[in-house]
Amino acid sequence: MESFFAHKSRGVQLLYLALFFLIGLIVATGISMLLTWLCFGSPNAAESSNPLAALYLQSAVASIGSFLAPALLFAYCQDRQWWRYSSADRKPAYHLVNVTLILSIIILPLVALLGQWNEAIPLPEALQQMEDAANDVLEKLMQDHSYATLFLNIIVLGLIPAASEEFLFRGALQPFLTDWTRKPHLAIWLTAFIFSAIHLQFAGFIPRFLLGAYLGYLCYWSRSLWLPILAHFLHNALTIMVSFTLAGRGIDLENIKFTQIHGALPMIITCVVGTFISLVFMWKTKDAE
Repeated sequence: MESFFAHKSRGVQLLYLALFFLIGLIVATGISMLLTWLCFGSPNAAESSNPLAALYLQSAVASIGSFLAPALLFAYCQDRQWWRYSSADRKPAYHLVNVTLILSIIILPLVALLGQWNEAIPLPEALQQMEDAANDVLEKLMQDHSYATLFLNIIVLGLIPAASEEFLFRGALQPFLTDWTRKPHLAIWLTAFIFSAIHLQFAGFIPRFLLGAYLGYLCYWSRSLWLPILAHFLHNALTIMVSFTLAGRGIDLENIKFTQIHGALPMIITCVVGTFISLVFMWKTKDAE
């Protein structure tokens, strides 16, 4: 049986992916508001009986509906398989998994430094208001320092977005662009750019862009979607745990500067060297079983 996209041009297929995303976003917004109303008495999280729980619910539904569902539908339209097109039917090599576990720790200081530089770039007032609104939501979800909330944050802010976003970007968009352009490196960087831009948080655009490229190469080298999902989840989870630990010690996360930390320079040099060696090793051994 032919796939739904068998006789459609690449441009039309890309429009379908964009349409799936927009429909998913609209439907997810409607479902999240309905569930918030049914569970907490108001479709508006801020006016509900439990604003924090409503925010968690809406965040989870938004990730699944906007990213995961459109990606699976697009993959099915490509070859009538839910997993194969996204390379979710393959396991990554164990040595690549082990290096990814190490890299997830090594790159954290680099991302923090890039984020500090990126935040120093002035934004137009409209973009700054968007940043403040997004940060306000995150602050509300991170304000409780109990271990139960930490676990919930790791699931709702770490695992669900990591899996959902990787299915859309590295599992649907990147292979599509690779097939279209026949240039996998171009597809990786284009996907990373779109991945960073679609978050609409430009104070973190540069580190998110480079992180997207890193995730893209993990998918390309391993030929498995599960490796970038693992890396994305670990990055989210470790960031959440670091923030939890620092906040629990009374450290002001808003005003702390990474470059002011004692030993920051040697740490950065070590992380750069370690990241370079790890990436070269993964590139050289990508075909080893």
